[in-house]
Amino acid sequence: MGRIADALKRAERERRQAPDFSSGAARGALTNQTPVGRAKTPETPFAALEDGACEEKVALVEGLSESLVPFFDRSSLVTEQYRSLRTRLLSQNPNYEHRTIAITSAVPREGKSVTTLNLAAVLAEIRHIKVLVVDGDFRRGSLATMLNQTRAPGLAEALCGSANYSEVIRDTPIPNLKFVQAGETKSRSAAELWTAASASPIFQRMRNDFHYTIIDTPPATTVTDVGIIGQFCSGVIMVIRLHGTDELASKRAVRLLQVNNIAILGCLLIGRDTPSGRYGYGYGYSYYHYYNYYNRKREGE
Repeated sequence: MGRIADALKRAERERRQAPDFSSGAARGALTNQTPVGRAKTPETPFAALEDGACEEKVALVEGLSESLVPFFDRSSLVTEQYRSLRTRLLSQNPNYEHRTIAITSAVPREGKSVTTLNLAAVLAEIRHIKVLVVDGDFRRGSLATMLNQTRAPGLAEALCGSANYSEVIRDTPIPNLKFVQAGETKSRSAAELWTAASASPIFQRMRNDFHYTIIDTPPATTVTDVGIIGQFCSGVIMVIRLHGTDELASKRAVRLLQVNNIAILGCLLIGRDTPSGRYGYGYGYSYYHYYNYYNRKREGE
């Protein structure tokens, strides 16, 4: 499995050896190379604080999730980590070709929905880039709630033909960011919707209309959706929670993506390191670069 396997093994080993920091608030900022300790998903991200400092207050937008760090705290280190991921993506696309990227994880509750929305938000900061975020999780879609969107026709309705394309593209409180919610499947299965004849034209139109389309998908090992969605995408980024995601589950997710010939653009490791005597961040992000790694493996390089 190469470098990704090494990273997963190290994370699993450290997860087993790490003490349980069940008391206390934030446990220190994530380092890019040696993340250790156990991360717990907080309700809302914390701002970066010095010793003895007070938590910075931000003006909230009613109903909008505080997990949207780039919206509420543009100068935080967490936001900068998302921008670092954005830079990696843009550096691999110097000609600004239109890209569709799926975000998945091995198992539920790994932070992929928060990652999807925050990545889309920092891409939307570049005003000449048109960005669309799509909730592709028909079972547990959460992006509409995070964006304070009312129930309306979404991707499911577009795929089954009960709504047209223009009806499902909605504005968001984030400038330059459009949104498609999951919608209601009614009596149809997710597999039936994803394999509908309308699916390919809809995704092609999204690709034509937006420079970047970021799709939140269900976990790769629990349902088969990402194997179908990935066929419409430029590639997939897999979210792995340090000291939380089981190594075997992560390997299985990678194998499933490979079997379906889906390009793995990268692996986003999410977590916190051990306490350092200072307050840190509710989320830390480290991007490990594996662009085209698995493609090269398949080609025998």
